[in-house]
Amino acid sequence: MLQKQRTEGVSMPDIKIHEVSKYFGKVRALKNASLHVKDGEYVVLLGPSGCGKTTLLKAIAGIIEPSAGKIVVGGSDITRLPPEDRHIGFVFQNYALFPHMSVLDNASYGMLSRGELPDRARGVATKMLEIVHLENRLDALPRELSGGMQQRLAVGRALATGSKLLLLDEPTNALDAYLRVELRNELRKMAKRLGLTAIHVTHDQEEAMAIADKIVVMKNATILQVGTPSEVYDKPASPFIANFIGEANFFYVVFEKGKGKLLGKAIRRKLEGEYIAVIRPENLTLGTKGSPVKLISKVKLGPYYRYEVLCDERPIKVRSHRDCSKATHVQFSPDKVLFFKEPPEGLEKSLQATG
Repeated sequence: MLQKQRTEGVSMPDIKIHEVSKYFGKVRALKNASLHVKDGEYVVLLGPSGCGKTTLLKAIAGIIEPSAGKIVVGGSDITRLPPEDRHIGFVFQNYALFPHMSVLDNASYGMLSRGELPDRARGVATKMLEIVHLENRLDALPRELSGGMQQRLAVGRALATGSKLLLLDEPTNALDAYLRVELRNELRKMAKRLGLTAIHVTHDQEEAMAIADKIVVMKNATILQVGTPSEVYDKPASPFIANFIGEANFFYVVFEKGKGKLLGKAIRRKLEGEYIAVIRPENLTLGTKGSPVKLISKVKLGPYYRYEVLCDERPIKVRSHRDCSKATHVQFSPDKVLFFKEPPEGLEKSLQATG
């Protein structure tokens, strides 16, 4: 019934960000960011620290005002609208709970501050706290809650605003590994169950791959690629993205009349000149055929093994679901190789999180 009341006959917010930039003095925090978030999507802004993802999130929330550009939500230009008039649920990285207020008072505060009647505010807040499984802790103070409970309270408070747009800034960052996985999955399920549009900021690649409908990869205040988890992993737009999302091996290959050689194997492409070849570790196979290798290390990581082998005096990462300790060679399928022109700043610098 709750889901029906919140979503029936109501259009979710479609968000269009047009060429948004933000400067703090001479420091550029965001450069010409453009993005379309569709109704009901769970979108993750992913990138290293300082890349601009939280700045973009706060610009949407109205916490900071863009230096240039436009933000449109549900067809309305909200670029200069005060935060309190945007009706957006925002979950802060540090929770931002009132330490002297109970769980219920924290969750109902936003509605009360906007003039909602106390009984209605507390009623809505109670329902939202049921969704985040805190209905038995209504009278507790934040300090009496675990880290995971405090984060769920922050989410419940954001949901109680009645907004169909939920913004989350590193919502699992302060939790231990087990709770982080549990909460991130619950956040996605909750957003889908309630029909929300969600924008979630993280620097954790695994988290982004696990929960996103669409990933927005950022670096140096710029959006580099937007796509589904499969698209950004299988078809990264640059060597940096290939390296930042998952693991990758990089090789230089020279093509002459469309012919080149990689790990001793002849390959054909409609390319000329020097290129960077990228091969994911799982797309390399250890065995008795291919190029000779020497095993450097083996680590068992759950269902697979991670190897480092030496091939032509250079280390290569390989992932396999079987024990390949006795392998003497490595090979690959040419159709699993990605090719890029070398970035202007050089490969090594382009792979760095900044610069």
